[in-house]
Amino acid sequence: MAAAAALSSCRGLAGVKGLFFIFTLLCLVCFVSSLIEKDQLEKLKEGYQKTQELLDNLKANYKSGMDTTLERINTFMSSMEPLAESMKNVAPGFPPLEEQLENIKSFMEKTKAYADDKNVEFGAKIEKLEHKQEKMGKLIKFLEEQQAEL
Repeated sequence: MAAAAALSSCRGLAGVKGLFFIFTLLCLVCFVSSLIEKDQLEKLKEGYQKTQELLDNLKANYKSGMDTTLERINTFMSSMEPLAESMKNVAPGFPPLEEQLENIKSFMEKTKAYADDKNVEFGAKIEKLEHKQEKMGKLIKFLEEQQAEL
């Protein structure tokens, strides 16, 4: 009977040793996984920074280009009226010129309306991208907090 008791206590000790071994392996796997996540988090942060810079540059470049375009259209359209008046005084009976100036004016108004629509459309796309970028920033912040807890 003593032999049976000794045998059962050895089995129990072996089970504890086995559980300790599994626990140790699990801790090592979690630690290595944590290190891998740090690298991935750093890459994610770098990508976020690059995307933010590109978004800022895109907004600045598009805004300056669109502002210049709209300014030129407005300048040209404001000079159309005096040009039409002076042409009426110089060549009063020359209707094809007046028709051409009206066609140009109509074309410029359509162009301005198109540019305004594209500007609004681009603004909506930029706003959507900024919202996604904000979500990504929150996700990165959350992951950093989780990483700090490990």
